[in-house]
Amino acid sequence: MAPIDPTAALPTELVNLLALHSSFLTALSLHFIHNGTGSPIDLRDLTEAITSVWRHRKVTYDDLRLCVGVLGAGPAARNNPFRLSDYGRGKICLEVSEEYKMQTGLSQRHEEALKVMFMESLDHLWRQWSATGQTPQKMSSRPIAAPKKRGRGRPARSDPTQSSIQTFIDEPSLTKFIAQLPHAEITTCESLTAIAPLQEKGRKRLREFKDSVQQGRAVKKTRETTGKENAPAHPAQTRMTDFTSVRKTNLLDRILAKEAAAACGPKPLTPAELQRKAALQRSEDVLSVISLLCASKGSGLRISFSINALLQSLQTSIRTPISKEEALKCIEVLASEVTPGYVNVVRMGALSSVVVNQGMRPTDVKGRLVALGAY
Repeated sequence: MAPIDPTAALPTELVNLLALHSSFLTALSLHFIHNGTGSPIDLRDLTEAITSVWRHRKVTYDDLRLCVGVLGAGPAARNNPFRLSDYGRGKICLEVSEEYKMQTGLSQRHEEALKVMFMESLDHLWRQWSATGQTPQKMSSRPIAAPKKRGRGRPARSDPTQSSIQTFIDEPSLTKFIAQLPHAEITTCESLTAIAPLQEKGRKRLREFKDSVQQGRAVKKTRETTGKENAPAHPAQTRMTDFTSVRKTNLLDRILAKEAAAACGPKPLTPAELQRKAALQRSEDVLSVISLLCASKGSGLRISFSINALLQSLQTSIRTPISKEEALKCIEVLASEVTPGYVNVVRMGALSSVVVNQGMRPTDVKGRLVALGAY
C-alpha cells in the first residue's frame, strides 16, 4: 500500500485525526517555547491548549492517548518521544524523551518528522487490520477523482487500480478502523511508586485514628445513656434553676463591687476644672508670646495691652489653633495662679486691659505649673 498522501482528498474522519495530531504538535511546541522542556506537561493544560488550536471540539485524555499510541505502534515505534505517566491525585503528565529535552522545543524539522511518522504508523496499522479480513471485499463505492486539468476538457476518471488508504474506502470501514486504533498506556511515575508505601502507612494511621475516635464517642454515648437511666426524674430543671439563681447573685455582686470601687476612687473633674487644666497646660506658650510682644514694645517697666489686641496676637502667634475663650482663660489663669504680679488684668467698666510688670518676671514657670497640677 502506498503511504498516505496529505495533499490528496481524504475521508473526513481521517482528516480530523491528522488535524488532531497536528494540533497536538503545535500546542506542544508552544508549551515548550513558554515553559521549556525540563518538566512534564500536565494533560489538563495540554488538552485546553490543543482545543484552542484545533477548534473542532473539546480534546480529551483519550484523544492524547490515541495520538501517542499510534506513534508507538508503527514501524518506527522506538523513535516515539512521548509517554504518559500517572503522578497521583488525578494528575497525568506527558513526558518527553531526553533527546527533545536537550533542545529548546520542537523544531520545524522534528514536527514534520513526527507527522510523517504518524501517517506511516496509520498505514502500517491499516495493512495489519486489512490482513485480518476486517475490510470488505469491494471498496469502490466512493472513488476520489483526480484533480481537474487547466483548460478545456472533462476531468480524468479515477484509477480503479490505485492502492491507497484514502481512495477506495467506505465510511463504516474507516469508523471501525479508527475505533480499534491503539491507545497509549498510562504508567505509574517512579516517584509515586517509591512513596506508595509511605502513603499507605499514612492512610492506615488515619483509619486507625478515625476508628479510635468513633469508639470513644460510642463509649461516651453509652455512659451518658446509662447515667440518664439512673438519674432522678427532674434533675435538669433543678440544675437550671440553681444555675440561674447563682448567676443573678454573681451579677448583683459585680455591680455592687463596681459601684464601691467608683466611690472610693477619685471623682471625675467638672467642666470648669477641665477648662482650668487645659488653660494651665497652654499657659507656657501664651506666656512666651506675651514676652515677645513686650520685647517688641520697648524696655519699659510696665507695658499694657488692650485685651482684644492681645487675644488677636495670641491667635496668630501660637502654633496650635486657640479660640478667644481659651486664650482669655489662659490670661486669667496666668494673672491669678501661675504668674501673679507679672501679668495683671485691669478692668475699668466695660474696658479690660492686660498690664505686664517686667520687674516681676517669673524664673521657674515649669515648676509652678507642675505644682498646680497642669501635668
